[in-house]
Amino acid sequence: MKLVGKRSAASALRWLLGFLNVFVMLGAIAVGCALIASMIVGVDWMDALRNGTAPDGNIEITGRLTLLGAVMACGFTWWIINRLRRILLSVNQGDAFEFANVKRLQGVGLGLIGIQLTALLLVFVAPQSIGQSPSDYDFDLGSWLGILVVFILAEVFRQGSAMRDEQMTTV
Repeated sequence: MKLVGKRSAASALRWLLGFLNVFVMLGAIAVGCALIASMIVGVDWMDALRNGTAPDGNIEITGRLTLLGAVMACGFTWWIINRLRRILLSVNQGDAFEFANVKRLQGVGLGLIGIQLTALLLVFVAPQSIGQSPSDYDFDLGSWLGILVVFILAEVFRQGSAMRDEQMTTV
């Protein structure tokens, strides 16, 4: 199997990411509807999940913050997957070092930061919404180093884009 072009590994990965993106979007819509219902109607979905009963109409702020965190996590995941799909599309077209990929990689890095901050919110709020005590935040150095690597790769792509532009102007 070839790595770039039609029917390549990059094209298969792009298709797989598109397939996963559908499920991320469906999850975001479902959780977003639950959040909106909790704000308008006052339905406590967290209590219903905890007790296995129908919601009674009372909802605490922690339940809403948990739903908001879930919507944000889905949104950041959708953002990252779309940026990665666009990068793979440019790779398939043979133009990996275009300047737009620099911005896309920076967008991926910002999305990863958003996911980490959302995880920080959820680690304190989600246990309280189901009646447990808040847990400690487990600082994951690997995730933060991965974010740093993404921003470094964006700068590498910036240099590659500049070199490509210089090569195209050279006769």
